[in-house]
Amino acid sequence: MTLLMGQALISAQLAAPMGQPYSLTVLNENAKFQQFALFQTIPDIVGPSIDPVSLAWMIGGAASGSPDNPSTSQFKWTIDYAVTAGYIQNLGTTLNPRSFQTASKVDVLINDHNAVNVTYQGPFPNGAPGFPTNPTSGTPGLILAQADNTIPSTVQQASLQMSVNVGIAMAGRAAVAVQLEPNLLYQFTPKPKYYIIAGSFIQGQVIDTAISSSAFEVAFAGVTDIQVRFTQQNQFVEA
Repeated sequence: MTLLMGQALISAQLAAPMGQPYSLTVLNENAKFQQFALFQTIPDIVGPSIDPVSLAWMIGGAASGSPDNPSTSQFKWTIDYAVTAGYIQNLGTTLNPRSFQTASKVDVLINDHNAVNVTYQGPFPNGAPGFPTNPTSGTPGLILAQADNTIPSTVQQASLQMSVNVGIAMAGRAAVAVQLEPNLLYQFTPKPKYYIIAGSFIQGQVIDTAISSSAFEVAFAGVTDIQVRFTQQNQFVEA
């Protein structure tokens, strides 16, 4: 069985060379300290699995500022990828929100060395998901993760109010995740389309629909360095 995440072809935006550096600078004109979370859009998924989620990929803060003297928060990263495996708890609280906890990570490319096997090592729930072999070369333009029959069933996972997950990381930080199920092939088309939001976040926090609805898209259209302003009206605008 195969789960398709996104389309098989890479968009022009994705064609940026591996290792390409990017930066985003937020100019905080707001009179209060602000925390920001940068996250990426999730690909569509076709199949019987639970929908994938976006994660708070990068976190930054900016001291109080003003339009004449804004403070700054800067995000820097490069285009490189890894496959991650870990856990997300089903229930969260204000102090302990739902978040992805990485257990294992393996670096991959896009056009080769882009296919990995995922297994659950040890008894559930005291074992951990991992990658038993080095990446091999699969379909160019995709990142593929093949789950084996050691992955706990969704019923087993639900019994502990958590899920075992696989996803994509960029620049060493988890960006998207989807629940792992036994014997499924996960095919990711990386989609580096970025959004930023103000609020209180922790690294890897699940970005739900209510949060993402107020996010601001940061579009790198032919450029690799962007500035945006966070205003006294608590809005992001182009700088």
